[in-house]
Amino acid sequence: MLPDPWRPVFLCILLLLGWPAWAAGQDALDSLGLEELMEVEAVSATRRAEPLSRIPAAVTVLTEEDIFRSGATNVPEALKLVPGVHVAQTDTDRWAVGIRGFNGLLSNKHLVLVDGRPVTSPVMTGVQWGNIVPISQVKRIEVARGTRTSLWGAESFTGTINIITKSAIESLGGQSVTTAGTSGVGQTLRYGMETGGDGAIMVYGNGDYLNGSQLSSRDRREEPHDWSQVQGGMRGDWENAFTDALSFQCSLAGSRTKDGSRDGPGPGGPPPLDRTDLNGYAQFVWDRATGLDSNLRFRTSYTRDTASLADLDGGANIVDAELTSAMEEMGRHLVTWGVGSQYFWDDVHGGDRADIDRERIYTWTANGFVRDRITLLPESLYLVLGTKVDVLDEAHVELQPTIRLLHARGDSEYWLAVSRGVRADNRYQRSGSYVIHAKGKDYRVIKPDNLKTEELISYEGGYRRAMTPEARLDLSLYVNDYSELLMMELDDVADTARVTNSLKGTAYGLEALVDWWISDWLTLRPSASLIYQNIYGLDSGPVGDSMPEEGFGSEIKLQVLTKPWERVGADFFLGYIDSPDQLHLPAYFSLEAHLSWRVSDDLLLEFIGRNLGGSHEQFSDLAVGPSADFRVTWDF
Repeated sequence: MLPDPWRPVFLCILLLLGWPAWAAGQDALDSLGLEELMEVEAVSATRRAEPLSRIPAAVTVLTEEDIFRSGATNVPEALKLVPGVHVAQTDTDRWAVGIRGFNGLLSNKHLVLVDGRPVTSPVMTGVQWGNIVPISQVKRIEVARGTRTSLWGAESFTGTINIITKSAIESLGGQSVTTAGTSGVGQTLRYGMETGGDGAIMVYGNGDYLNGSQLSSRDRREEPHDWSQVQGGMRGDWENAFTDALSFQCSLAGSRTKDGSRDGPGPGGPPPLDRTDLNGYAQFVWDRATGLDSNLRFRTSYTRDTASLADLDGGANIVDAELTSAMEEMGRHLVTWGVGSQYFWDDVHGGDRADIDRERIYTWTANGFVRDRITLLPESLYLVLGTKVDVLDEAHVELQPTIRLLHARGDSEYWLAVSRGVRADNRYQRSGSYVIHAKGKDYRVIKPDNLKTEELISYEGGYRRAMTPEARLDLSLYVNDYSELLMMELDDVADTARVTNSLKGTAYGLEALVDWWISDWLTLRPSASLIYQNIYGLDSGPVGDSMPEEGFGSEIKLQVLTKPWERVGADFFLGYIDSPDQLHLPAYFSLEAHLSWRVSDDLLLEFIGRNLGGSHEQFSDLAVGPSADFRVTWDF
């Protein structure tokens, strides 16, 4: 009998090696699906559109079809498909989403973007997932795992998630999406129309009510809350066939949280009673083609988000602008560069359990990057050199370089990378005073001394191969060496805590995904994420936000996609989830189902079953139980 920690490894080997070997004995089928997969272009990993087969990084692109077949009703549910991304529901509208071993209610080690606009809060570095965008508006999701700070800066410490929405030109006509089930109801209406031969405009409205009935807790103080939201927005796009593309989009979302039973335990805890939030943004993008494979792109946006942390309350404002250029290939060189700036201000005030030394703060940052892909051997060997300079304040400049090597050989690609990344402290860490609950008692956090930036040196390698005409393997390995990580140091005598740069450690990880087209009606996608983290300098687990946890963790998943009849789909997701977490929760098995029937070209019916294997605590004291939803999509 294998020891418990090694059972996932054994299962992983069976999934990743045994199944493709069996596939090699099957009759050859149409391999167009695999070819199309590797020609899918991603922007987030290189800051220019390049096919996956030419990207020396661990990148996953969830297409619109992938998102549909998952049955996702929001973005975090779709992210469960990506190896190396840890997703757990922590409350009615709250999700813990992390990459490569870091996770928490305030996941502060990776960057989340919507159409290139940062949505990670500068105040608490968390993401309000419920306010992002209706899932029916999402065209694809690009996930670049591993540090991307050489391109995206200090927020992309362990990776980047870029949610790309449909343009107005891709959203012509009307659409109604109605969702109803045990967890609540939702309605999205969208209508798009042409505004001339080259342009279109689209407007949408969305309303949701979630009751949290599938959540339960052993501690009756930790009751799930009701959550409701109303959201509206518009997008206009204009395209000139030869040179220019212009895009403008905006959105306003109001949400209400009704909770009559809980007290906030500190940062990342539940919001105050009967809370009402209002969030919005506006963004303009100008993209000019300067050649067959080159462009100049300008993007600017304004975002207003509600900031909530324990009973710290207020609003955060961000104005940002960036100019990027993907240049034409010059001999052996393919250069991409960009410059940008961000201005941030907030009006956060404290309450009974929290206060800050400055109720208003104004911050300006600037950045610039350059990346060069050098062809050493045509169509075979490429060297990528890049770096980004972040000006975090007047006296603090960070340089974040990377060096990457890609070798393409027949149906295989091999890549290696070494990168340096940093992450700066956030608003409440540097200037707040609040109460946290840890180890069975309350501690008041006092203002820290000068904090250093967290630092990461990352060593990565990857291998992609078409193992048979029907099966393709994507494998990545990494060693992350962390230093100066922020954590809370607790003083049991004075019952106080202070944020310090006293944590360091090393993470060793493996991520693998197999796409196996068995037939035109059956596809299997097994994946595995294994990680071992060695944390130094502590006798017990670290206290803070998005902390790395000592020991071994694993997630082994299988997505089964079937099409028993022409207009009917039956898709299933099975998972063994044992991700590191601060509560040291036990591993659990997950089972989800998605049944679809396209009644006609204009009408689609779906059944979505979540957590059908039973109720489990995923990343908090709240256990997530089974739910069943029905979704009706009508195009008119």
